[in-house]
Amino acid sequence: MKTYFTVTRKSLAAVFLLLLTVIIVSGQFYAAANPRKTARTNAQRVSYIKSLGLIPDENAMESKTVTLPSEFSAVYKNYNELQKQAGYDLTAYKGVKVTVYTYPVGKIRKDCNDDYYINLMVYRGRIIGGDISSRNIYGEMLPLKIISRSENG
Repeated sequence: MKTYFTVTRKSLAAVFLLLLTVIIVSGQFYAAANPRKTARTNAQRVSYIKSLGLIPDENAMESKTVTLPSEFSAVYKNYNELQKQAGYDLTAYKGVKVTVYTYPVGKIRKDCNDDYYINLMVYRGRIIGGDISSRNIYGEMLPLKIISRSENG
């Protein structure tokens, strides 16, 4: 016994509409689960830095283009672990050219004598990683996380 299915325009349109709805809803869930900050403009980058509790010197911003290595050395693997602490992961960007924006942010804590700067790695207008680093060559490097305002300098 053979079974035949008849496809009408109406049923095809209903299936298409259902698929489109599933794609849109799943895209919204993915976007909510994987937030990435838009950083196309200086104002957007500054806003993101301020959301971390830091005050950037907008006039002293520097930028450069770098290519992430295709294979991560031990140093990059350690740096990527720092990224993961802030919810980022550079693994998907191996071999890609990114723009690194650097802003001085001054002292980040009252108990700290070092000045700091923030590096934001941007790919296609989105922040994909970065760090908060002491200007002191032997200083600390921190993930892109909120700096407690009560400790802020």
